[in-house]
Amino acid sequence: MVLDFLKKHFFLLLAILIAVFGYIYIRAVGNEYTYVRTDLNASSGITDVRIDSDSYGNAEITGWEVSDNDLKVRLRSVAPGMVYLSIISNEHTGIGVFYVHRNGVITSAYFFGDCTGCGNVILCVVIYLVLILIYLVVKYIMLEKRSFYSYDNVLYLGLIIYAFFFIYAVSKGIFFKNGIYGAFQQALFSSEGFVIFTFPLVIVTTICVTVSNIKLLRKEGRTWRNMLGIFLGLALGIGAMLPLILNEILNKTNIIEIHYQRGIGNFLFIFIGSVIYSIVAYLECILLGTIITGIKTAKHIPKFDKDFIIIHGCQIKKDGTLTPLLKARADRAIEFAKMQKGRLGRPIVFVPSGGKGSDEVISEGEAIKRYLLEQGIPENEILAETQSTTTEENFKFAYDLIRKTHGSAFFNLAFCTTNYHVFRSGLLANELGIRAEGIGSKTKRYYWINAFIREFVATIVKEKRTHVLVTIVLLLINLIGSILMYISEAVLF
Repeated sequence: MVLDFLKKHFFLLLAILIAVFGYIYIRAVGNEYTYVRTDLNASSGITDVRIDSDSYGNAEITGWEVSDNDLKVRLRSVAPGMVYLSIISNEHTGIGVFYVHRNGVITSAYFFGDCTGCGNVILCVVIYLVLILIYLVVKYIMLEKRSFYSYDNVLYLGLIIYAFFFIYAVSKGIFFKNGIYGAFQQALFSSEGFVIFTFPLVIVTTICVTVSNIKLLRKEGRTWRNMLGIFLGLALGIGAMLPLILNEILNKTNIIEIHYQRGIGNFLFIFIGSVIYSIVAYLECILLGTIITGIKTAKHIPKFDKDFIIIHGCQIKKDGTLTPLLKARADRAIEFAKMQKGRLGRPIVFVPSGGKGSDEVISEGEAIKRYLLEQGIPENEILAETQSTTTEENFKFAYDLIRKTHGSAFFNLAFCTTNYHVFRSGLLANELGIRAEGIGSKTKRYYWINAFIREFVATIVKEKRTHVLVTIVLLLINLIGSILMYISEAVLF
């Protein structure tokens, strides 16, 4: 029971452990600090380094030296409070700002700024985040091996993309040496950087989606599903611009005072803006995960060990022949069968599936069967299912028919549908407990875009608990970061 608890809450416990270790470690070594300054001209001659009398805290200078144009000053804490370090040279006087905490830790520039040991603690945090990233990658690989068609795959792939950029941003805090303040600042602004970087792509995508959806509306009719792309493109575009719009509004009104750089209003605006950017960036990553997963499943070639391949039916022509869309599915299934026979010499049985609509002269399954016969497929290698009316029934009725005629419960199954529909079809098969690999036939691009948007929305709905949890975590990170930044600025200045 204890092991199950540790396993379930491993990352939470590890985070607490790192926080406790970081505090103890910094408190143990943080009472001394080596200040390095590189923006002074050593040739001008530094004559003295001393603690300014205006300081209300105190620190002891244990030594200083100039080497390779770098000034290094070693400090040791004496009394809590703000400390000004005066650097006197022949040309001018420089100032360094520090804060001595009650526990003796000296921080540079900010209340939660750089201190001795801070870089090592941030490195531990980065390693912790990398471990989370590795866990997500391993989990994603395991899920994909278990099932190629799952909303979990989309979720974990989106989380991997977001975690990668987040880790990259936080890791920069090690090199910038701005301490906890700098690490949170990088974390808060990482989403903003990501959204700004992808903004041109969002605009182009929004335009393409709008054009695509207009074509789809003309072809398929005016339904809200066919307008999902337009809604999402506008939502992402407005979300990316919302902080800028909000900034313009606040600059012209007195709702919140954001002009004072170290005022609480400015940091409240930073919090709101960073939360918006974080959510938009996260949604963009999930959308990227959806697109990548959709393309991977559509381009996937099943293993050449299949006994049956279901060909999903759709509308046929008035004379009973196949439409270009349905013909492409049948041709793709024939192509796969030839590939398998060429590689392993193993034949495959075609299972054309689809019932007869009210405006159709024959069933879709029968129409596909006739086309297969015309292409030289032997009749004994065709098993037509002619009762289904939906994709779900395609799978269910075809599977039941195979089990009745095959004489064995064990067989390897593939299915063929239009490329944009492979992922959704695989999901339906999984829900029915049918293990099958899909293969996609080509179609017009505007169908693709709406399919991506539809699966993105479905992922958000299906995994809503996880998305809510991630949103809460992002809110907490932004809230803690904004508070720490405000305290750091307000206390020292």
